Amino acid sequence: MQKKIIVGTVVLVLILGGFFLFRKPTTNNQQPTTTPIPGIAEQLTPDQYPKARLDFSSDAHYVTVNITNIKSDQLEYNLIYDATVKGNKIQTGVNASAKLDGQTDYSYKQLLGSESSGKFTYHTKIDNAVMELALRDSAGRSVYNATLPFTVSPGTSINL
Repeated sequence: MQKKIIVGTVVLVLILGGFFLFRKPTTNNQQPTTTPIPGIAEQLTPDQYPKARLDFSSDAHYVTVNITNIKSDQLEYNLIYDATVKGNKIQTGVNASAKLDGQTDYSYKQLLGSESSGKFTYHTKIDNAVMELALRDSAGRSVYNATLPFTVSPGTSINL
């Protein structure tokens, strides 16, 4: 009985040894790659916050959005408000975004309404207005967000 156990053990060792000795080695020339984990962007400090000013045309059909002291790579804004459009009171608005390419100032003349094929529809009786402003770093991560209320006043400028 003891002979059978010894023979069985020897056979098992030979089989396992042969398996490890003659198996085909795997070749893997690829280096492991790391997957970047998106981090949390460092938020701007109060002294780095942008300054926003809205300059309304005399008929309030246009607003020039001026943003200075920008410490980011991208900006986005929404002007959201209640307005009368074609006799109906609705919540509507306008928006824009820009890659800044190192610029620290932004200015854009924005239509308060819509245009199609040269026909303009102006938003009138605007109230409950806010500017949602977001700044992003080069990776698209948010570094600043603010919701700034404003009142449309024809021919005036408003610092937000």
